[in-house]
Amino acid sequence: MKSIAIMLSASLFAFSGCALGKKMLEQPSGPLQKQSAKLERKTEVFTGKVVLVDGAYRLSLLKDPDTLLRLTRARRETEFAQQQINLRKYYEKTISVNGTLQDDWIFGADIVGQWTPPGGDTGPNMNAPKQTRP
Repeated sequence: MKSIAIMLSASLFAFSGCALGKKMLEQPSGPLQKQSAKLERKTEVFTGKVVLVDGAYRLSLLKDPDTLLRLTRARRETEFAQQQINLRKYYEKTISVNGTLQDDWIFGADIVGQWTPPGGDTGPNMNAPKQTRP
């Protein structure tokens, strides 16, 4: 009877330790960031060419080549930079993007197509210069 009580108390101790460990693992380790609300999406289709400007890849719209945009998969404004899409493999290619425009970002972006000129290289552009800033 005593051994059953010891085993029962040991198992309860182990389960409570696992629950405490799980709570500690779930807590964020960095400084607490306030999450912004999800932004309302009004999805549009954007078509443009990927260019390298001042060491960063940007989407230059075909309709307005002076407009340089960044792409992100994020839906919250605080996460835009963290979830930015690296456009290096699309360098010098024309791409089509579904997303919502806000300032110089297209958020909730999905690249749905890419076009290359006749006889142009297909696949990712692995010879593109390295990006020097985000």
